[in-house]
Amino acid sequence: MPIRSGPTLQHKKTRRALALLLLFLLLSACSREELRLLNVSSKVHTLVELLPHEETMTLSLSFTLSSGTKTVQVLVSSPSGERRWVMSVDGDEQGFYQLPPLALGKGLALEQGSYTMDVLYKDGRTLTETVTVPAARAVVSDAVSYDEETRLLSVHSPLASIEAYDEQGKSLSLGGGSPYLVGEDVQLVLIGLAEEGLFYRLKP
Repeated sequence: MPIRSGPTLQHKKTRRALALLLLFLLLSACSREELRLLNVSSKVHTLVELLPHEETMTLSLSFTLSSGTKTVQVLVSSPSGERRWVMSVDGDEQGFYQLPPLALGKGLALEQGSYTMDVLYKDGRTLTETVTVPAARAVVSDAVSYDEETRLLSVHSPLASIEAYDEQGKSLSLGGGSPYLVGEDVQLVLIGLAEEGLFYRLKP
């Protein structure tokens, strides 16, 4: 009569170890927090330097993570993949992240099309979102102008926001209406046409 032998002690230990490992993995998967990209916002702006006249097109991106962490790695790729921006971004207490403006440089327009944003979370998970950058808008040449000789700043939009600062960064008032006389104490003037996505900077 053949002798039937049961599982050895070593086999029992191996099976027990595998069962514990599977249980651990299952519990880890169940406890793994859900991660989502929320409130993704993209804005395209054109910054115009009045002296000398130079234009820079920028892309601003922001988002919220459903489960926050202090720092995430972000990779943004252009539609053609020829240009990439890699950065570490810190979030606030509410899990909101704001990327610094992305640009190719003065006088260069951003590539039109769908940009890919990859957000690398602390545990290795990657979240991906796409945003669309439209064709560059033509800047109206006479919307804002400045005469160096008379120091007169002309702004032809009632919706423009105007801020002036001295050398220490103290806010100043230009007073009156357009054209504005830019005093000798003014070191920086910022003009915003938010509805047009246009911003002007003057350093007299």
